[in-house]
Amino acid sequence: MSLIQYHTESRLRDPVVVVAFGGWNDAAESATTAIRFLIDRWRPVKLAEIDGEEFFVYTETRPTVKFVDGIQRTIVWPSNQFFGFATPELPYDVILFIGAEPQLKWKQFSNLFLEVCRHYYASEVVFLGALLADIPHSAPVPISGTSTNADVKERLREMDLHASRYEGPTGIVGVLSEACRNAQLPSASFWAAAPHYLVATPNVKVTAALLTYLNAYLSFELDLSGIQSDALHFEEQISKLVARDPEVSAYVRKLEEQLGAREDDDDEAEDEGKTPNNPDITYSTGPLPSADRLIQDVEELLRQERKNGSPDGDENDDADGENA
Repeated sequence: MSLIQYHTESRLRDPVVVVAFGGWNDAAESATTAIRFLIDRWRPVKLAEIDGEEFFVYTETRPTVKFVDGIQRTIVWPSNQFFGFATPELPYDVILFIGAEPQLKWKQFSNLFLEVCRHYYASEVVFLGALLADIPHSAPVPISGTSTNADVKERLREMDLHASRYEGPTGIVGVLSEACRNAQLPSASFWAAAPHYLVATPNVKVTAALLTYLNAYLSFELDLSGIQSDALHFEEQISKLVARDPEVSAYVRKLEEQLGAREDDDDEAEDEGKTPNNPDITYSTGPLPSADRLIQDVEELLRQERKNGSPDGDENDDADGENA
């Protein structure tokens, strides 16, 4: 039995595959929320999915129960799904992938992922990811871009994106990037840094930053004014919450000062022709006072936003099962 289920034999033109995984690669759900935004905007057709039975430990990535028509409960299993969308104004179409990072058999999973890419004659893969870092929520979202393909590297340099020089543990995004390189399939990875003290929240500001760079990189010409406005509102609300607690306010100011010092060092290094600081290194400021209190306040704020009709509250039904 094949572990790939194809739903639609759509004829796509040299599609670019845009990918996000929930879990380790998805700080504050920033990357998967970007894919959900595109699914909601485009309403693409489900093309295929990879059966999760071989790849998930269901006690770690649990299936969920939901009501259908308000009366019947059904199980939603963690999944990895591909959606197709035609973009006639561009020389290529788009495949959106959203899934949960598997716990098992990453090499086999990578082969299946590449098999779907080959089936639809994908021309490029773009991975979205987010990591936690010691940065303040008030700062512009740091984005790094990486690739092992020379042409893609040049495109990233033209966007003034720093290349990542991270060494250490990796997730499925790193493994698939390597698999794409071995298969000679061009790929790029966009990584956004999210404030570590907002780990428990869907961070719309980080999502908006990822979408902005993706929009420019792939020339989507999407109107992102709505989510960018939401990001500004989100930042303002977080600032109000931070201002309530003197200890947290002092901590965030310390992060801002450290970030400013690093940027000054980078400017000085560039003026002297030296390599700037590694953007993947985080600098410790010590434990965050009252972190639990801040996170609880933020979670309550987001619940109220959804009740009041926040656009982030609606998700495409086909994408319900991707995250744990």
